[in-house]
Amino acid sequence: IRMIKYDRILTIGLIILEALYFCMIKSLPEKAAKYPLFVLALLIILTIALGIKSFTTKIEKEKSEIFQGFQGKQFIFIVVLSAIYIFGIEKIGFFISSFVYLIVIMVGLKSNIKWAVISSIVFCLLIYSIFVVFLKVPVPNGILI
Repeated sequence: IRMIKYDRILTIGLIILEALYFCMIKSLPEKAAKYPLFVLALLIILTIALGIKSFTTKIEKEKSEIFQGFQGKQFIFIVVLSAIYIFGIEKIGFFISSFVYLIVIMVGLKSNIKWAVISSIVFCLLIYSIFVVFLKVPVPNGILI
């Protein structure tokens, strides 16, 4: 299913939001602006990639529905688990909650358990390195960490 029209609209919308985000960042002190600028740079890179893909691909006429193949059980599973994760961050800590959340989500979506554990560990280490070590951003500790 090609969603080129929607990708083009999304690209334009994201560029507008990123411009507004940049205007808001300009008013921050230099140290406080590091993380928002990092996020903005990532958003811009991803938006450029989406724009290149969507504006260089020709639109083919095909009949499709936006929610074709929608799986309600998986959607509800992710929404409920995400809500539990958000509340769990404060109770048991960000890293333990994130680790467990990622494993459960990936296994629930039929991923290999070994790869779910490995990618969860790598993700948590990456987040720890970037936010706690490099940017020195405090994360919720909870009762376990």
